[in-house]
Amino acid sequence: MPTHRYFDQVPEFSSSVPVADIPIISFEKLQANVDHESQALFEACREYGLFLLDLRGFHEGEALLNAAETMFDINTMVLTLDKEVLNNYAYKPPKDLLGYKSSGKLKTDDGKLDAMEMYTIGQDDIMGTVPPRQNPEPLEARRKDCQLFFRRAHQAVSVILTRLDKELGLASGTLAALCPLEKPSGTSLRMLLSHPQRAEDYHHITLGGHTDIGIITMLFNVVGGLQMLPANAENVNSNWQYIRPELGCALINMGDTIVEWTGGVLRSPLHRVLAAPGEQANATRQSLAYLIRPDRDGWMSRLRGSDVIPPLAEGEEEETCKVDEWAAGRAKQIMEGKLKPRTTGGRRLKTIKI
Repeated sequence: MPTHRYFDQVPEFSSSVPVADIPIISFEKLQANVDHESQALFEACREYGLFLLDLRGFHEGEALLNAAETMFDINTMVLTLDKEVLNNYAYKPPKDLLGYKSSGKLKTDDGKLDAMEMYTIGQDDIMGTVPPRQNPEPLEARRKDCQLFFRRAHQAVSVILTRLDKELGLASGTLAALCPLEKPSGTSLRMLLSHPQRAEDYHHITLGGHTDIGIITMLFNVVGGLQMLPANAENVNSNWQYIRPELGCALINMGDTIVEWTGGVLRSPLHRVLAAPGEQANATRQSLAYLIRPDRDGWMSRLRGSDVIPPLAEGEEEETCKVDEWAAGRAKQIMEGKLKPRTTGGRRLKTIKI
């Protein structure tokens, strides 16, 4: 995640907890279209559904890190406002997920309530795709900084999607064209904060197990606590693994939408957030989650024109609804307990490009 300024403020990540061994992919090499890095990206997205994107030592990457650091500053200014002020901008689920969510609104896997505060900013609002909505003053005063972050982050995600086009056998620009910056979408930036936990609450789930419903997520964090459940592992506490934050890296994970579009070739991993392990439990945990969603006019149909994405099997039904309808229906099923969050995708391929 961001620069030394934020990493130097917290203790080192604990060395005594199980840590997922996930790939680190170079943004500079992806930008340069290095074949073996694109292939490593594809395998990470199939096997794990996530990877660390190393942004260091490269102008575009360093610029994104600096923009993310600025958003951490804004996160602090917004989420330390009085609760009476923040509640004036409260989100209104399920129809409106933008704005402020206080802790204790969501039930977690262990039956307790979450300990995560968040403020969600809509990309459409910040980029001017729709009429502006009113946000807290610290955010309104830094709209240009927010715009810069959205541009930098979207540019990086577009590079990733273009390399996935290549490995999926799609025409270059196919995936990026499904989530353009300038068209209305549900894309957002979620600023999150959880406070230090008491010693007896170190294993408290602050945000329950879930997958991301969109196309792809870019996460910046400094303090640990994020965990993933390896594919095919039983959902018991002993099988969950921490993802260690790495200086100068963003965590990228695939979402449910891209799994549907690719016929299950890519993987959307189940993940959750606990109180940070070890000495980091005494630190305030902040993070930024850039959640890429499709153009609102898009459809959930499986992508065509690829020799890697499998065609519909006999008896398999095509998703024929629009992206927002599909996402709303899926979220409703999860909230009503009709659909349990789980890892999906990672489909075995008959032939793998080497």
